[in-house]
Amino acid sequence: MENSAFKRSYASHGRSEDLATSLIQTVSNELEKANITGKKLENLNTQFSFIKTDTSLSKKENVLKEIIDEIDENINAFIKTHRYFDVLGQLYIEFLRYANSDKGLGIVLTPPHITELFADLAQVNKNSIAYDNCTGTGGFLISAMKKMIADAKGDETKIKEIKSKQLIGTEYQSHIFALAVSNMYIHQDGKTNIINGSCFDEEVIEEVKAKKPTVGFLNPPYKSNKKTDTDELEFILNNLECLVDGGTCVAIVPMQSALATSGKVLELKKKLLEKHTLQAVLSMPDELFFNSKVGVVSCVMIFTAHRPHPNHKETYFGYYKDDGFVKRKIKGRIDAYGKWQEIKEKWLTNFENRKDEAGFSVNQIITADMEWAAEAYMKTDYSNLKDENFENTILNYVTFLHSNKLSDKNQDYGNE
Repeated sequence: MENSAFKRSYASHGRSEDLATSLIQTVSNELEKANITGKKLENLNTQFSFIKTDTSLSKKENVLKEIIDEIDENINAFIKTHRYFDVLGQLYIEFLRYANSDKGLGIVLTPPHITELFADLAQVNKNSIAYDNCTGTGGFLISAMKKMIADAKGDETKIKEIKSKQLIGTEYQSHIFALAVSNMYIHQDGKTNIINGSCFDEEVIEEVKAKKPTVGFLNPPYKSNKKTDTDELEFILNNLECLVDGGTCVAIVPMQSALATSGKVLELKKKLLEKHTLQAVLSMPDELFFNSKVGVVSCVMIFTAHRPHPNHKETYFGYYKDDGFVKRKIKGRIDAYGKWQEIKEKWLTNFENRKDEAGFSVNQIITADMEWAAEAYMKTDYSNLKDENFENTILNYVTFLHSNKLSDKNQDYGNE
């Protein structure tokens, strides 16, 4: 729709297959104009070619035209008024809610309020160079770009440099890579630094290192097979390896990675502390990924790159379980009461000042064989407990027994 010739002519195509051919050719031309060439362009052309072969899109009269009309009216108009919003990431999450065919691939897209939190936790500024070795649809890079451009305060030369040189990503899966490049294209740049390949390939590591990233973000694919899949902590080690000395890495991983005290994960935790400093671990809300239809309890780990973890170092642990979001039918998990901004400020304030607060945060010296979670060390805040909390718990338990036809057990407990 940015191509004026296509925008003027697409409605006049008599046959659906002619429109499909024109659409793909226009996409290819636009990507080529944006300096995407060679294998990258071939790959993207392959990913978009389904439009020509899909029966509904290329054969049924007016289907493709009506989709383009709706995209222009509802999405294109939105993009122009909501800059630096992860548009394709949100569309993909919406798709996963109805047909989560990628659950087996471990795809869990990070909600936008968390990608923005990462940019704040890492204190991204106009001079930062951000790297995401599990780019997905590019949500972290878009949030970083938004914060970097705001810090540039209208300096157009600097903004151009940010978009063209300071956003780097690697994505292994070709169809997701196509989404990431398209997403960055929508935001006018950054796409040429997205690499389609494995972040563990030596060539990719060297290419990324040469760009000297100062900040790393990642939400690695979550393991579906514990024996054969790459562990989430290996992706963190990979990201840290690519950062400059003293760089900051912020990662969101399953809580079980933080709790492990034996086996392969323990060895990876040891490796992390031998090479890098664990600054903080934040326990995230239990249903954070509700919109992606994935029930993973997660935590955020924050590291300083290439500085071995000192024995006397206290790591900050935050019990960040309540982000103010609630579940709503059709809309999913949303900030219905507008609480997030205030909650985020508290999260950042406690983290930046390393505050100890009963029931919320604690500082603790740790080793690799300890649990890396606030729940293990936090003091309980009893001041907010009331009689009604106890009464409600008992009532909930009794209701549970009755609803599951276990009321005879209730009688047994009473006799005891």
